[in-house]
Amino acid sequence: MKQLKFWLTSLLMLQVLIAATLLWSNHLESVAHKPKPILDIDWASIDKFTIEDTGGGITLVKSNSSWSLSNQQLPVSTASVNAFFRNLKSLKTGWPVATLRDSHERFKVSDSKFVRRVELFKNNASVGKLLFGSSIGLRQSNVRQINDDTIYNVKLDTLDISANVGEWFNKSLIATNNINMIKAADYRLKRTGASWEFDRSGPSILLGKGSPKRLDQNKADELDQLLSSLKILKISSFNPDTQPNASEKLQVDVTDDKGKWIYTFVKSDNSFYVTRSDRNEYFTLDQAVYEKIAGIKKVDLIVSETGSNPNEK
Repeated sequence: MKQLKFWLTSLLMLQVLIAATLLWSNHLESVAHKPKPILDIDWASIDKFTIEDTGGGITLVKSNSSWSLSNQQLPVSTASVNAFFRNLKSLKTGWPVATLRDSHERFKVSDSKFVRRVELFKNNASVGKLLFGSSIGLRQSNVRQINDDTIYNVKLDTLDISANVGEWFNKSLIATNNINMIKAADYRLKRTGASWEFDRSGPSILLGKGSPKRLDQNKADELDQLLSSLKILKISSFNPDTQPNASEKLQVDVTDDKGKWIYTFVKSDNSFYVTRSDRNEYFTLDQAVYEKIAGIKKVDLIVSETGSNPNEK
């Protein structure tokens, strides 16, 4: 009886020991696979990154606090870059999809076969490289860090990692919003509530003769919309303001809820340019947009009255 009791006690202790070992093993495995950032880097120090797909790639470079597409010298929205970094920063490890190098081609995360390849730089030195591959679910992708054979599934669609220039170029870089005053060579408009009116304070009262003319609200709204939706094409490779063949030049002062901006529009040969007082570079502009803004005179903003001379000022 005592011998049976001894064996039963020993069996119980062995079971407890096995259970404790399994629990500890599960704990260690859980700790090993606890989610952590796939890229553990100083995101604020990143000053260049590249995105590649099967059709090519783009390079974005930071200069001071502004980002641009280096090859095309196109401005990029800082908000778009920050959103892109947030997506990459949110990528976490977890239970791996695969851990063997032989699986890289199958999941399209090899250096020769990938859906997207992203590389981040600091002072031209690579600090992180990710290979995004096939997806196993909606808004998900397989991803691998270049120096790690482990593949993880993450919540990021490769459609949000665009290598298309058009997806990054900020064409509205110098557009304004909530404009309350527009001033050009022979007119000065100010917004009062939801309506526009001629601003006759100061020297602008000398711009007209005779009785005050009535402003065409539709024309004023069109001018407001032209400036609010102003789209640039690309950064100019030279300063047209210094060219001897700059045949036309127009300055438009715009005040909005963020400050005062001075736009300079220039026509040189058959090309059209614009710059703004807070920028050092000139941008090329669509001819139709240039002509619509540069062609507006005070007479064009006045309501035509029956029997009156529409060119009267």
